[in-house]
Amino acid sequence: MMLRTLLLMSLSLTAALVGIGQNPDGLDRFSGEQINRDLDSLYQWIQDIHPSPYVHCSSLELEASLQQAKLTFSGGGTLFAAAQMVAKTSNTIKDSHTGIALQSFSTQLGERYGHLPLEIKTVQNRLIVTAIADHPAAIGQEVLRVNNTPARSILGSALALVSQEGDAELARLRMAEKLWNDIAPFAVGASIADTLAVELSSGEIVRLPVIDNAEVRTWHMERNQGESIEWEEIHHMDSLISLNLRIGHFHPDNVRFFRQSLKSAFKHAKKLESREGDRFRGVIIDLRGNSGGNIAIMAELLPYLIQQPTALPAGVQIKGSIQARERWGTNRFGLVPPKSYLKNLRALNASLASTAVDSIAYVPFNLSIRPSKRLNYQGPASLLLDGLSASATVSIASWFIRSGRGKTFGEPPMGSVSGTFGNPVRVILPETGLAANVASARYFTQQPVRWESSPLLVDFPISKTAADFQSGTDPVLEAALNWQAAHTKQRP
Repeated sequence: MMLRTLLLMSLSLTAALVGIGQNPDGLDRFSGEQINRDLDSLYQWIQDIHPSPYVHCSSLELEASLQQAKLTFSGGGTLFAAAQMVAKTSNTIKDSHTGIALQSFSTQLGERYGHLPLEIKTVQNRLIVTAIADHPAAIGQEVLRVNNTPARSILGSALALVSQEGDAELARLRMAEKLWNDIAPFAVGASIADTLAVELSSGEIVRLPVIDNAEVRTWHMERNQGESIEWEEIHHMDSLISLNLRIGHFHPDNVRFFRQSLKSAFKHAKKLESREGDRFRGVIIDLRGNSGGNIAIMAELLPYLIQQPTALPAGVQIKGSIQARERWGTNRFGLVPPKSYLKNLRALNASLASTAVDSIAYVPFNLSIRPSKRLNYQGPASLLLDGLSASATVSIASWFIRSGRGKTFGEPPMGSVSGTFGNPVRVILPETGLAANVASARYFTQQPVRWESSPLLVDFPISKTAADFQSGTDPVLEAALNWQAAHTKQRP
């Protein structure tokens, strides 16, 4: 009910937001004809590139959403309005890889209006501060208004821009929360260097500056968890030990460092197994916030966890298109060993190059991932997920659940047990300059091929409370540790 309410609020706010923050020179306003031409361009790109646009909707539904979007802003609107109309059309497909390129849009909007250095999360229908510049006492409190604009209304507007995978509504909300502080300055009619009044439920008014793109990047970096991969021992219940491996994404800047860190983590796990005996209770793999990345990097994790050769994904459906060929068919892998997993990606590239335009092809991943010979870990394992876990991360989670490898904790990710769309092609809408993505592949996690709309369900659904944010506690991690402590270690 809460998600539906927010969505209705966002749609009702669309008309109200047109023109807010608009500069007198009119550079941020586009005619209805311009918006309509961009919508037509997007629709054509979806037809040309997307391998399965009608898995979650019919062609009539997509056409109807296109016409409604055109009609809504036939009189023109701002860049934000144009983005909402693009999202209204693309979101009908229910594919998280097709829609407004949110990071690009955030940057584009931020160039003119800036960002609010405050992040929120929805907890029991309240918008709770999770991060804020220079006012740590506000963390865990509810945000009511920003410059007298209801905070929930701003979130509703962000929600209208975010696509989702199938029926993963909670994941869509989590993505909208990440966009909230990028939308806020525009929504309240502010711009860079203005000061905004943030009203909290305690009655306190916190005043925050609107910062530019460079400053918000610095703010994010200051709060970053570190590298894309990190691990540590966790000592709990006085005498027990677990190894916590956190992977923030599968597109590391330094692939060699990523591989070395993975190897180091599981080498240490084997050492703990040998040295600590039953005191060592298992490995926790934290993929919360991991939006995916390179499928080959994702595959680097599996050799340490599997006990038999595993095909993941089982295969990929693609559509022949010039755009997909240019974006994904030019990767070079150099000399690939005969049994290397990379041969799957080479076969995918070859299929992209040879598949006729508008034709559909299925590329099986015939080269399985093989268990590590020396560092294969067979003990207890737990997997942590949230609504921001997406794309390649969903493939890992699907295997983890289907194989019975261990227990999952947290929130449903952005995708189902059967797989997700992927390999997005970036397109630039010619009139507004908005960047959008269109999926060019559908990754199946299992054979025989099947497709589901319902998001993957975790074994132990847990979300942080306002008190958790205030105290800095992590109930998801604690639940995984408690589960490992309560279960006898299973030796191979």
